[in-house]
Amino acid sequence: MKINLVKIMEEKAKAKVAKIVVCEGWDERCLKAADEVLKDNLVDITLLGDPKKIKEKAEELKVNISKAKIIDHKNSELIDELAEKLVELRKHKGMTMEKAKELLKDENYFGCMYAHTGYAEGVCGSAICPTAALMRPALQILRKKDWLVSDVMIAYVPKIDKYLFLTDPSMNIDPSAEDLSKMAINAAEVVKEFGLTPKVAMLSFSTKGSGGEGPIIQRIKDAVELVRKEDPELLVDGELQFDAAVSKFGYERKCPDSPLKGDANVIVFPNLNAANIFAHGMMCLSDIKFEFTLTKGLEKPVGILGRSTPLEVVRNMYLACAMEANEKK
Repeated sequence: MKINLVKIMEEKAKAKVAKIVVCEGWDERCLKAADEVLKDNLVDITLLGDPKKIKEKAEELKVNISKAKIIDHKNSELIDELAEKLVELRKHKGMTMEKAKELLKDENYFGCMYAHTGYAEGVCGSAICPTAALMRPALQILRKKDWLVSDVMIAYVPKIDKYLFLTDPSMNIDPSAEDLSKMAINAAEVVKEFGLTPKVAMLSFSTKGSGGEGPIIQRIKDAVELVRKEDPELLVDGELQFDAAVSKFGYERKCPDSPLKGDANVIVFPNLNAANIFAHGMMCLSDIKFEFTLTKGLEKPVGILGRSTPLEVVRNMYLACAMEANEKK
């Protein structure tokens, strides 16, 4: 492997230690990962939850979180301040102080507001709860105006000795052509952050018309044209099947005129069904290593930790959020 993305994140995180709030501070993996990044002075960690339970769990696990800040989000002195700002942010949706205070009892809402008001530079969560429980407040509170929010999963594939940047396995259920184009551009930005050249493949069950015509295929073709219009310098092609995108043999047999030449590193799936099923299937049945994800389109980075991801991925997610926070400065 010619490049180690985790090492790059560590170096970028070290450049200026970012403050990251962890919504489920009592989770075993969250505590172990906090111990690791705090020990190496890579991330400034704030843990949300009952301080007594967090400290007891840390002692049980024999991890050192003495450098971490612990906030009892249900009884914090910041509740009034955060509630007032949440009302201001969501008053057009009928938000009241009473509703805001009730919402802030939820660690995900508290974490997102804690970051929104500048107490933290990024948020990590969904180690225990479903992704939607974290992303609902993230989208309400931290979303950039007029831009699509999408998730980019970074995977190392031993068989071809390279990283693939897969989008979107978490959020956009049935993206339009415009949505797909923005997902592609978001993912390409991630690739550039690591000093690599993005090569974008827009996937389908069809390669260059082999599946006939129809609205599903046309949507991919339209997305390719929108990407080219938005960023003429970006190398992009579609519609392509997976093997035509990442395999030299597949490219030569199916689309010899493709500018990607079977060497795509950004894989844009046509919908959430395809992306999520592929990602979880490969996690279970292959040696593909899913190292971390990055969420683009938010004002502050939000890390989706995942309920079934291993400890090292949680640690990487802390680093990814810290790196993104530094990129935004």
